Amino acid sequence: MGNVGHRERRMIRTSSALALVAALLHAVPLAAETPPLKLAAPFSATGPAAAGGVPALNAIRLGVDEANAAGDGPPILLDTYDDRSTDDGAREAARQIIAGDALVVVGPGTTTSGLAAGPVYGEAGLAAIVPYAHGAGGSTSPTTFRPVFSNADMGEALAQYLRQVLGAAQAVVIYRDNGYGRPIAAGFERVGAQLGLATVRRPFATPAEAADAARQTALDPAHPAIVLAMIDPDAAPVVTALARTRTRPLVLGTSAIATDAFAENFAREPETAADPGFFTDGIYAVSPLMLDSAGAEALGFAGRYRARFGREPRWEAAQGYDAARLAIAAMRAAATAAPDLAARRSAVRTWLAGRDSPAHAVASLTGPLWFDPERGRQQPTRIGRFHGTLFESAPVQLIPAANPSAAERAAGGLVALGDGRFATRQQVVATGIFVNEIPRIDIAQSTFTADFYLWLRFARGTAGADPTELDFPDLLRGSFDPRRPAAQGDLDDGTTYRLWRTRGDFKNDFDLHRYPLDRQVLAVRMFNARAASDRLVYVQDRRSIDPSLGALRTSAAPTESTGIAPAAFRNLTQWDPLRAEQLRDVLVTRSALGDPRLVGVERVRELSGYRVEIEVRRRTLATLAKTLLPLGIMALIMLASLWFPHGLVKEKITVAITGALSGAVLLASVNSQLGAVGYTMAVEYVFYVFFTLCLLCIVAVLAAEQLRVAGHARRAVTTEHLTRLIFAAAILATLAAAALATTRW
Repeated sequence: MGNVGHRERRMIRTSSALALVAALLHAVPLAAETPPLKLAAPFSATGPAAAGGVPALNAIRLGVDEANAAGDGPPILLDTYDDRSTDDGAREAARQIIAGDALVVVGPGTTTSGLAAGPVYGEAGLAAIVPYAHGAGGSTSPTTFRPVFSNADMGEALAQYLRQVLGAAQAVVIYRDNGYGRPIAAGFERVGAQLGLATVRRPFATPAEAADAARQTALDPAHPAIVLAMIDPDAAPVVTALARTRTRPLVLGTSAIATDAFAENFAREPETAADPGFFTDGIYAVSPLMLDSAGAEALGFAGRYRARFGREPRWEAAQGYDAARLAIAAMRAAATAAPDLAARRSAVRTWLAGRDSPAHAVASLTGPLWFDPERGRQQPTRIGRFHGTLFESAPVQLIPAANPSAAERAAGGLVALGDGRFATRQQVVATGIFVNEIPRIDIAQSTFTADFYLWLRFARGTAGADPTELDFPDLLRGSFDPRRPAAQGDLDDGTTYRLWRTRGDFKNDFDLHRYPLDRQVLAVRMFNARAASDRLVYVQDRRSIDPSLGALRTSAAPTESTGIAPAAFRNLTQWDPLRAEQLRDVLVTRSALGDPRLVGVERVRELSGYRVEIEVRRRTLATLAKTLLPLGIMALIMLASLWFPHGLVKEKITVAITGALSGAVLLASVNSQLGAVGYTMAVEYVFYVFFTLCLLCIVAVLAAEQLRVAGHARRAVTTEHLTRLIFAAAILATLAAAALATTRW
């Protein structure tokens, strides 16, 4: 009976184990079949608003793909709709989305489309996140969330910058008399009155009226600044009229013209033939994001967007990406809600409404993202300025100060924005490097020598951190003295120019895994350790350095646009230059560093820097000829020794031992040239094969001789033939592997 009971218990345990395995195997398909969460994106893929809608939609696709690849939650399914740049199209798309099973909407894009579709989403209880519609939302759209500053905020920012930075005392606001222009004009006038900025408002109904108002203002003897509270199609004829007055008044515009593409409106005008920037030069505009001076997250996004879509992202794309990430986070947080569609949509709204303070903010490309009681956003603004046709960050920015201390207020370094808010001045420093020469690369010491010019261009008379207090963290020998520039001077645009020439030895972490097929990146880095990036940011001087010239042309004429002198690599006999690139460098510390005033996603400190990278490739054939040619000749000698008569056993072994010793000497020579490398390089595998063949020769010769002594002459001959075959096959296989590595690496 005891044995029977034991068998029964074994059967029970076995059955339980099988059942558990079956349950686990069944659970895997169930997990894999988790239904996706649907995100709807209605944007303008056609029509005049497609200039912003298409980039935003591309960025949303990128955000969805990245979220799905990360696998941090249920998969996301994207449904796109084209509203055809019309209000009726926006309403039609809204009704189609509501009838489906989307949990949240990212879109539409424009203010008028957002105002048209917002009430439709509100009636259905479906949350809509409008990425860049400044005027959408409000009481008529109770489920619309706006993660971008409002039109009124835009007007306030223009007034603050005009008065606090540019020092203007009078301004004329020419605004379209509609829901876009009126809030901008009202916000500008309200803050202007607080700052002592005299403001005159000039409404218009047609572009011709706006152009007439601009011409009259430009001829005013008081020379007031002109603010264009209008969208791109209205602004183009106004700017044309202003430029042709030849008075060159101070002009500021909205985010509608805050892009290089605005200059394309004037490409066919006769004046641009002689001066491409005749119409746009000197115009300021406000924007949620300027990529040239953006933070580390935005730079990373721009790189991924550029790699995916082959073009630079507009600021609308960045806003769309942030809105998509916000929507995905909300959907995944609501995924555990009741399976009922209405309950899940309600959970999404609740989660979004919970982003109601800096402590509950989420990270975004433009700073902490949270909503005020009206479901809008107090977003930092950036100011750009046209230099010719190039739209770049203005040299001074106003950055909101988070929880400024009483000491900071008393020191006078803050700018009062009104309503108890303060800002600090951020310096945007145009930076460039011109490499004169890279005369030496020392692999053994992990260093290289660089001789280069460095220039900075920054706003003069700005209090705060000194842009010239630079630190080169990789500089081993040499020095940089900011007090002794090679050239300096004040420019007409209100900036100061400084130029230095520096020469020194820089530390570099060389990667020799693929030696002698290796490529190395030589990097010269610099930072300003005394100021965080909200006080000082170094940007690429796009006026002088063309970022599209990444491939070196050593035969090209020496110009600043290449960033490299044509004879810079004349002394590098073992290397060929491949690529040169200049870019911003950002050092991110994800810690409040003991500052209790920083909360949530504000607990990040960034230091701004700049670097130049030069990629070089080793001349493989020359290196192989010096390193492996003697080894190859010795291998052929050993192969030939295998045909020596069996009476020369001693000589055969001597050749193999000599080859092994020669290989050891060559390997030691290679290692002495490359320094202490703690990993196996590609070339060392060739030596390992060679040493194995040396051992094969010694063992095979001894084995064949032992067989002959024992009277097995036929087996001895077979051993010799087999050894020759293995030796030759090993050499051919090594050559094939080397050829394959050359093509693949």
